[in-house]
Amino acid sequence: MRILGIRHTQEAATMPNQPCYAPVFSGSSAFVCLFKIIYYTFLLLLYIIALMLSRGNESVFCAFRRASFRIQNCRKGNADTTINLNADPYERHVRAYQKQYGKDVSWEEWMLNNRNRYENGFTKANQRPAVLDIAFRYDTNPIAYNPPWANEAEHMAALEAFAEPAYAGSNFNFIFNGDTSASYANVIAGIPTNSSHATGKDVYLYFETIFNHEFAHVMGVLHHYDTPAQTSIGQHMPPGETLCIMDRNSGQFCSACRTALHIPLDLDNQAAIDAASTNIRDRYPY
Repeated sequence: MRILGIRHTQEAATMPNQPCYAPVFSGSSAFVCLFKIIYYTFLLLLYIIALMLSRGNESVFCAFRRASFRIQNCRKGNADTTINLNADPYERHVRAYQKQYGKDVSWEEWMLNNRNRYENGFTKANQRPAVLDIAFRYDTNPIAYNPPWANEAEHMAALEAFAEPAYAGSNFNFIFNGDTSASYANVIAGIPTNSSHATGKDVYLYFETIFNHEFAHVMGVLHHYDTPAQTSIGQHMPPGETLCIMDRNSGQFCSACRTALHIPLDLDNQAAIDAASTNIRDRYPY
């Protein structure tokens, strides 16, 4: 059957648990797409009925997804024969980054083979609020900064200036003595020993300039090393990479952590991070 140049073929020949590849087609004008959308919407209704009658037959489900894909991409079309509509959100995200930033196939394979290290962070990044409220307080006594901050508002702004370049796209709102129950995360600064760590949503800091590392744990991102003695050797890193906040040898994330956290791969904010870090670190009395 052909309607408006659309050939309705058996596009959904897939076996259970097999990939369901997106159809290849040219983009259409807004006027033509209006009729195509009507047509494919009618098909979707038929596929829904078929799904109920077939108890979720995977071939029918693939046909449903392909029709939906045609509706969503009617204007621009699709020339990519490798888009798997059965891929889960993590896999689709990794593939989108691979294509957008020109990463090679070995990188994509590594990201998929190591999804247990990044999928949790990816999920949390998807679910994070538009504004990340961070409740800040001191462990016991305030740190004797030298020179001192003019006030805690200046201090909180400095922490935001440090965090946001590393987590590009995130909006941090540090709140001095903020509500720890309503916050996204809590910072407890000035702990007595140099053993900064994160537990749940609480981030305990000896030096505030390790916040970006410890907050990544709140976001579900793991170290690149198994033991502290194995830092800075790229133990669990994408092919060819050696630098990352989570390997304690860079102020920025590697491509794997950036992908999980939805941070662009082509940004270089190291200068801004270094300047913000210096502004904080140089005030420490120890």
